Amino acid sequence: MSKSLTNSKKCIGIFFVFAQNRIREIDPSSKMTVQPQFTQAQPVNLKKPPIVLRFSGLWPHTLRRFRFHDERRGGDLGHVDLGRTTANEILVGDENWDQVIRDEIAQMKQHNFEQHLEALQEKSRKSEARRVEEAGPVNPWRASKEGPLREGILTVNKDWFGGSGQAQWDPERVEEFKRTALEFLRRSFPDGQLRYASMHMDEEALHIHFVVAVWVEKTSANRGHQILLQPSENPLLKNYERAQDMAGAAFAKIGITRGERRAEARRQARAEGKPLPAKKEHVAPSQWRAEERRRAQKEKKRILYAAEATAKVAVEDGRDLAKATVKKSRKRAIKEAQARKRRAAKETAEATRRRDAAEEKAQQFEKAAAAASSTKKRIEAEIGSLKPIVQGYEERAEAAAEKFRQKRDARKLEEENTARISREKEDMEGALPALQQREADLHEQVQSLAQHRANEEAAGMAAQSARRIEEKKLAEAAKRVQLKVAEAEAISEAMEVGLELVADGALVWQDAMPGSKPKLSWGPSAPVDEHGRAEKLKEIRPARRLVARIARLVAQTVKRVLAKERQKLQDDAEYVRGLREQWEPEAQARLAQISRDPDGGRL
Repeated sequence: MSKSLTNSKKCIGIFFVFAQNRIREIDPSSKMTVQPQFTQAQPVNLKKPPIVLRFSGLWPHTLRRFRFHDERRGGDLGHVDLGRTTANEILVGDENWDQVIRDEIAQMKQHNFEQHLEALQEKSRKSEARRVEEAGPVNPWRASKEGPLREGILTVNKDWFGGSGQAQWDPERVEEFKRTALEFLRRSFPDGQLRYASMHMDEEALHIHFVVAVWVEKTSANRGHQILLQPSENPLLKNYERAQDMAGAAFAKIGITRGERRAEARRQARAEGKPLPAKKEHVAPSQWRAEERRRAQKEKKRILYAAEATAKVAVEDGRDLAKATVKKSRKRAIKEAQARKRRAAKETAEATRRRDAAEEKAQQFEKAAAAASSTKKRIEAEIGSLKPIVQGYEERAEAAAEKFRQKRDARKLEEENTARISREKEDMEGALPALQQREADLHEQVQSLAQHRANEEAAGMAAQSARRIEEKKLAEAAKRVQLKVAEAEAISEAMEVGLELVADGALVWQDAMPGSKPKLSWGPSAPVDEHGRAEKLKEIRPARRLVARIARLVAQTVKRVLAKERQKLQDDAEYVRGLREQWEPEAQARLAQISRDPDGGRL
């Protein structure tokens, strides 16, 4: 009996040791990671390694996220050897390359907007121009699912460099790959299309990330001169199969070939009526690592269940064996049977204790998993509770910025209107001397005609009747001239009063409303009493149409300026939202402190 129990205990112990070692291998919470480390990598032998060139869409608002991960400040870094991150190298691009792209987009939005308005106005399409002006500037690219920018990656199997990790790479091959890649990228994306390129040396295989922006110019009668982001204008981005051909040709000189021609093989099979080859899809490294973690959790649960079942079976076998031994021992001596029974009971208790220990360890694993899940949910809840606070601070910042800009623009507009009114007043005053000179010339003509009439009277009574008629005509002409001069003076005075009312905000232009036409209306600075308003209307009546036209031009100018500022505020808000993605732990701690004490925080 003792020998059988000993063998059972040995089996149980060996199985538990195996289970514990296996759990440590696949447990994500342990020091070992799910994904292969550089020391665990399994080499792949390739006689002719193919060049790997892939493209993916990129949006302007995700440039910060791209740069955040590229600089190893966040994201999935489990596959990165952070001790070698300092060896990473920026091949193309300034420090603020991403902000340069965003600034270009903002400039092109405004340029395209102004060109579109100018083209519509030249074609006298006023209603359409009004709709475009109300809508404001739009993004300088066509709607798509992938985005207006392109991110690319260039790499080759790690065995071509010499193995897994920088320590095993051949420096000469690294330099050859970098030089060939730069030549290929600059030749394929000329005229400033290549905005950024960086070489990563802190992973299993060397690879190069790059970002491409393709600007094109287009001119039409309806939109004028437009500058747009259009990746398809580059031949490589328009046809990925051609890109693979060009990459294979560029890297062939250093012993790297083109990848499989899967698209060509599928076309040939389709033409010959044969079954199409299976279409391979690229799996992102982050997606592969997530799948590996899921499989590890599943394997862990299976091993724990098998360990528990095996322990139960071993204990039951021990109990049955102990009972059989006790029955046989009764045929011998009672004393020997009792001793064996005590030993059997002791060994059974030990097996039971080990089973309980295995169950307790399994429960500890489950509790640890539950605690991790609870901690994750609590953190997500805390982040969710901080979002309204962050949004409130953003709204307060945007409101303060908008209030400041409105005051600044109102003051600037007031200064511009005052200067414009002064110039127009000076122009009117400059026209008055010409009218006065004209009046003097006409007066001289009247005097000359009067002298002529006197001379004619002296010549004889025969021409008296004709002279009287001519004198009457001249008098009427002089009277008409005087009336025109008086009317010009009245218009000048009315214009001066009207411009002052527009500058002070007493008169404003009101756009068309449902059921009413556009018209000149009283503003916030208008006289309160009806008598005062009637007097002002009486003063500007001779030049009311000119005043209304000036008020309409002022209103359109203000509206255009406000539209530009609203767009600028939207860009600023997008910039603020993008900053949240780059917050360091210190900034997050500061935000948590502000959320606990809102009065103590500052924008």
